[in-house]
Amino acid sequence: MTSCDHCDKPAIYHDVRIANGVHNTTHLCAEHAMEAGVSLGPIDLSVVLHSTENAISGDISKACPDCGMTVAQYKKTSLLGCPSCYQTFSDELNSIITQVQNNNTQHIGRAPAQASVDLTRHLQIRRLLKKLESAVSQEEYEQAAILRDKLRELHTSGEPNEN
Repeated sequence: MTSCDHCDKPAIYHDVRIANGVHNTTHLCAEHAMEAGVSLGPIDLSVVLHSTENAISGDISKACPDCGMTVAQYKKTSLLGCPSCYQTFSDELNSIITQVQNNNTQHIGRAPAQASVDLTRHLQIRRLLKKLESAVSQEEYEQAAILRDKLRELHTSGEPNEN
């Protein structure tokens, strides 16, 4: 197996260029390929975690209050311990997710045509529920009442008409 031109790791990117009849071959490991700006397609999360070790600037001793998972454990396994970990490590995860998803943090893919109306309504309801929860927690009860009314309207408009 060919090793990287910059280190002893196995090379996963091989670039062969022929200029004026001269072959020039470059072999790079995943880390050095990413540093060179080469898009490797779907990226293995462990490679990103390893290459962004300095980018994770969070407190290494920070731990999830529910399961006790730490940033160090997450970097080692690339797995979170429980749903609370997503909130606990949100700052550290945002930079990783952004890098892995090519700066896309919102769904930009296609949806089935027949489901578009229901899906749009469902997404509106989810957004309004989050806003409602935020308004109640901030004690903005007038805004919460407006959001509650909008939610009721969306719920009733989605019910099938019975004739």
